[in-house]
Amino acid sequence: MSRLDNRAGDRDATLAAVAAEALAERRPQGRILVAFDSDGGISHALAEGGAEVTNWHRLALGGQVAATPWPAEGAFDAAVLRLPRGWASFGMALHAVASRLEPGAPLWIVGGNDEGIASAPKHVDGLLDEPETLTIKRRVRVLETRRTHAHARGSLEDWRESVPVPVPGGGEPLELVSYPGLFAHGRLDAGTECLLSVLPEVAPGTNVLDFGCGAGVIARAVRERTPDVRLTLLDVDALALHAARQNVPDAELVLSDGLSGLGSRDRFGLILSNPPLHRGKDEDFGMLEALVAGTKQYLKLRGSLVAVTQRTAGVGKLFKGAFGHSDLLLETPQFQVWRGTPK
Repeated sequence: MSRLDNRAGDRDATLAAVAAEALAERRPQGRILVAFDSDGGISHALAEGGAEVTNWHRLALGGQVAATPWPAEGAFDAAVLRLPRGWASFGMALHAVASRLEPGAPLWIVGGNDEGIASAPKHVDGLLDEPETLTIKRRVRVLETRRTHAHARGSLEDWRESVPVPVPGGGEPLELVSYPGLFAHGRLDAGTECLLSVLPEVAPGTNVLDFGCGAGVIARAVRERTPDVRLTLLDVDALALHAARQNVPDAELVLSDGLSGLGSRDRFGLILSNPPLHRGKDEDFGMLEALVAGTKQYLKLRGSLVAVTQRTAGVGKLFKGAFGHSDLLLETPQFQVWRGTPK
């Protein structure tokens, strides 16, 4: 259990329940694409009503191994889109879903009032008719609309961007592939910059894990400094790993919601992380706590975990409780970088 109240599970369940009730009245039939239904409640209700449901999960939450960066091919009779975090992510997801619908096909958008669902009609990019509110209940809104004839950018590579990212230590910026909505898209996150500024020297041949790798900025910086390292990149987001594959093409990639996706015999001389502290809109330190608690079984003798987090995360206490040796490598008004080494 997280030290902070993790409301994400309850939020997803509430959204799914409200959407399922609203859609039950419409009873849509045929092939329906359902995007980002992490709770599974929407898909279950549609299937119970006789529809043929195809899910698109981008995040491998709860062991969802079928997560993919882009939805399945084919034409669908209708679609449901759970509002993702950030309008850049919404715009790309909307194009992806709309590209699978014929003009006139219905589409429902589901989200919480505090997630900004009421503003979604401002971001439909001409792909949809003016959305109407189907229901508002328990601070959840379900919007109903239909596909227009407007062209959708229906290929993932339509969204591919190559961006120069400067890293500490000078030299030329790293040219990195990214996609809208990815963490720190097109720039170097301040926390990652802190970690890279105190990155310990990595010996050639070291097995290095970049946990919560995103597009692979940390791993790529390690590769540039020490070419002869063996890199493993782990993330819950299939799209992030798709970008990381292009940025660090020789790395091993692991799609997983935490350390459990690693092999039981995997051991690393160094684990680096700017761990995710949010799930959707909600703050959640559970992943950070699981990382610190579970790291020791994946570290080689004298191996270390180096992680950067916001100061409010209270990482020092976690590191001191989990490791025989812990060091504060850097502290700024906003961030801390800690290193932990087991006894």
